[in-house]
Amino acid sequence: MIVMAKQSWGIPAVWVAAATWIWCGYFYGVVVMVESYVVLPRERQVEWLKQMTDDFTHVQLGHLSKDQISTAPEIMYAWSLTPQRSIEKALALESLVKRLVDERRAGNKYVSDLTVNDYNCILEGWARSGAGAAAAERCEGILERMQEQGGLVKPDLSSYKTVLMAWRHAEERHSAHRAQRILERIVRLFQENPQENKYIMPDSDCFDIVLQTWSSSGHPNAPDQAEGVLAAMERLYESTGSSKIKPRTTSFNAVLAAWSRSSHPKAADRAIDLLGFMELLEDSGDEMVAPDKASYCTVMGALAKQKGNPLELAQKADLLLQRAEQRQKREKCSSFLLDAILFNTVMGFWAKANAPGSFRYARSILDRQVSLFESGCEECRPDVFGYTSVIASAASESGGPEIKREAYDVALSTYNRMKEDRVRPNHVTYGNMIKACSRLLPSESPERSKWTRQIFIECRNAKCVGDMVLSRLREATCRAEYKDLLGGNSRKTIPTKWTANLPPVKNERKQRMSRPKTAEV
Repeated sequence: MIVMAKQSWGIPAVWVAAATWIWCGYFYGVVVMVESYVVLPRERQVEWLKQMTDDFTHVQLGHLSKDQISTAPEIMYAWSLTPQRSIEKALALESLVKRLVDERRAGNKYVSDLTVNDYNCILEGWARSGAGAAAAERCEGILERMQEQGGLVKPDLSSYKTVLMAWRHAEERHSAHRAQRILERIVRLFQENPQENKYIMPDSDCFDIVLQTWSSSGHPNAPDQAEGVLAAMERLYESTGSSKIKPRTTSFNAVLAAWSRSSHPKAADRAIDLLGFMELLEDSGDEMVAPDKASYCTVMGALAKQKGNPLELAQKADLLLQRAEQRQKREKCSSFLLDAILFNTVMGFWAKANAPGSFRYARSILDRQVSLFESGCEECRPDVFGYTSVIASAASESGGPEIKREAYDVALSTYNRMKEDRVRPNHVTYGNMIKACSRLLPSESPERSKWTRQIFIECRNAKCVGDMVLSRLREATCRAEYKDLLGGNSRKTIPTKWTANLPPVKNERKQRMSRPKTAEV
């Protein structure tokens, strides 16, 4: 039987089927066929296919003509091109194949034997239906039927892989267990008779699907289970020597993600160890497991969730960033690119470290980021979050007068550099700069008054006056100066033109807390 080929799931806004035989209907019991160009708007495609499918499946059993039967692959192919994920699509594909099976059993000589590809078409329909666990259960049931029938419909690797994908899309707590059970079945069948079952030898994709399913499962044992799957993948690779099964970066990244999502107290440490193992393997010549951006960002995410001494966490994050930077400089790692998110994350760690001199480390990271950007790494372009993290780190300095003065100079130079680089400050930036004036400059200092006034005016002109800015302003000024800067307005009557660029707050309670009440002027 002719079956649909794998195609992109996206289609143009207008349906175009060129010079293809289309079953149009009946005329006095004779099937009318036309060879034509058919152009259907998107909204009519599904209705047209539903009618075609309904007409096909409701012909009296055993009475489908040769021409009618020849349209089945075309209808299935057309269904495969529809963009929506629905049960209706899966049911339509299954009903077409079922009708051909029934027609064959009824003795219709025009129906050829069905093949594994016909059943794979049904599996894909269900896997992409969006029906969750119900779709995955249905896929597994069809797979069992294919195994029982054997012959031309005996499941191939594509069959098993589609069922694995169905369980991954199901996003149920037990999905990972079910997916792993399917994977273990494939491995067992292959190992029982490698020669006869070489066509179902699992590849890296099969293992990665299961690893990713565990990673997103939320199961308490997900990291350990994922490591077990990765170890099994390595053992199978060593026993077969096939590069198709070899663990790769995405395989390790899935395990890293499992640890990153884990609530285990040592999750971050385990993720760091695993990342180190990837680096070691790459250094020994295995470039297929070379860490990439996702690897380092995932481990950073695990660190961000870990509870512990803020300074120690910042130091760990800084060491990770330095390792990534060192690998960036290597010629063989030229494909690996750092990005602003990685730098911002580490600067954020230092902003929360609450240790004397933390601002120095934060500013050092920013300077390295700027250097990378200026040397051609576009993805390392500094943004408002990085600059603001450095300012926040400086504003939190709690040391003596000398180090506070140094911290203020770093905050001010970072603020000015930010404007020179045409990075627009936000309300958090302005709030932290006013906090720096308040916390780092002596209360009687004319400089404190000067810069507090200037920064607030710039904030007001930028329409970023929020509760954070007003709170910091109140700390940095005396009562008279505060009232003067508000221009006769109170906190409850701030003009809307001062607040227009504040970010929207979805939660009503948070909105009341973060935005001052405003008045039209």
